Amino acid sequence: MSNKLRLLFSLPKTIYFNFFYLPFNQAIKLPIWLYNVNLHKMRGQVIIDSASIKPGMIKLGNVGNPLYDSCNRLTWENRGVVCFKGTCVIGHGSGISTGINGYIEIGNNFFAITTTKIISFVSIIFGDNVRVSWETIFMDTDFHETINLNTNERSIPSKPIKIGNNNWIAVRVIVLKGSETPDFTIVGANSILTKSYDIPQYSIIAGVPPKVMKTGVYRDLNSNVK
Repeated sequence: MSNKLRLLFSLPKTIYFNFFYLPFNQAIKLPIWLYNVNLHKMRGQVIIDSASIKPGMIKLGNVGNPLYDSCNRLTWENRGVVCFKGTCVIGHGSGISTGINGYIEIGNNFFAITTTKIISFVSIIFGDNVRVSWETIFMDTDFHETINLNTNERSIPSKPIKIGNNNWIAVRVIVLKGSETPDFTIVGANSILTKSYDIPQYSIIAGVPPKVMKTGVYRDLNSNVK
């Protein structure tokens, strides 16, 4: 099924979503388009913090990659706050989930092609011009505490995540609580981020744990492999 047909079939849900979350002067423009979305929890808030509100500037659940089953829906589970700072595309098979105190901020010109999971109990902030590849996870919580047998000290289950501007997050990267990347960072495939990375801008990091593989490079957002 084409994206246009998916959008047409989801039009009632799109209208409901916009008028449920947004003020009337924004909702009437239908800035958020839903394609194939499971609205699991419709709570919390959605904010569009942009000087320009346009129809379809935010696209959720559209088909992004034919290698993945296009019938897989994007799951929406919101009990906190989701803030969009501009244009955004998140592909099919993805998921957005916030706890009661969770906050997700998505910068302008954000693109996640497919099967991206974003789970926040405290704060996940993406800068502008971020690109996210397949099967990625951003999760600022462990969901559960652990207890030290010797000291009875409890772990801190949730810590904020911050992804800098112009980051490229490659396939199957896992970004866990406390992670922070500078602007112009490329994160290589299958890496696991767990902390704040004090590295130069224009760097590639990769591995478990990640190490700087190369410096002085960045992704050209205007070109793609054909």
